[in-house]
Amino acid sequence: MEKLGILVIRGSGGTGFDRQKKFINKLNKRLGNKGIQTNQIVYEYVDWYEPLQSQQELLLERMYANPELKLKSKSLRKLLLTNIADLINYGGKPNLPGQAYEKTHMLVYNSILNLQSQLEANAPLIILASSMGTEIMNNYIWDRQHSGRNDPFSRTSFERFETLVGLFTFGNNIPIFSSSSTIDDLTPIQFPMPKAIPKWRDMAVWENYFDKNDPLGYPIKFINEDYSLANVRDIQIGVGNILSFWNLLSHFGYWTSSKLQKRICNFIVEVFAEIEKGN
Repeated sequence: MEKLGILVIRGSGGTGFDRQKKFINKLNKRLGNKGIQTNQIVYEYVDWYEPLQSQQELLLERMYANPELKLKSKSLRKLLLTNIADLINYGGKPNLPGQAYEKTHMLVYNSILNLQSQLEANAPLIILASSMGTEIMNNYIWDRQHSGRNDPFSRTSFERFETLVGLFTFGNNIPIFSSSSTIDDLTPIQFPMPKAIPKWRDMAVWENYFDKNDPLGYPIKFINEDYSLANVRDIQIGVGNILSFWNLLSHFGYWTSSKLQKRICNFIVEVFAEIEKGN
């Protein structure tokens, strides 16, 4: 059984984890250079797209099967439907779940179970979430904190996120969804979890990274007074290359950021140091 679990959840845009896996490969190289045995880390990639993508593909298929519709900009239509439409179709409102919301969260739960099955008891958990993945994880954790004793997704301390030691969010979409509610009534997730295992609670960090040029990525402490008091740090970062750092395409640059790799690497080293204290 391994010692550290890392849950990776990306944003919209279809299936596949090419960017994320390249990021993890570079992260592992950094960790190896610092003496960390990366075979003691389990990575789980959350593939949450099917409930949304299957419906989107069906719409595209039916639309283009009609010979009377002579639609142009097919590539742009597909881009919008598989990216922007995700924000609408997911229906991300805790306690007001739609079909896609429930199915998406079941896929998250399955990933958590798979991760848990490969780890030692009470192993620490780190979450890397980007773009719409930040909203999904935010809602998923919020629901766990408010679903009561009979929550079927909260049978163990790991499933209840009581070993969650690091939450790294970037290109955060939470403010996009929050504007559909009464903003001052919104409450952030409690972090660390109220019943977090003490040694993980004491070193737990939630860091939210955003690029000022990214119109789809936001800080979150400004949302309301409760968020301003939340245990999260909004951190401005520059991402992207010469063609993207100054525009919308910067939103896709977080997974190639060496600064993020370095920060997460250093935190993992700290977590392993704490793990070794208990051995």
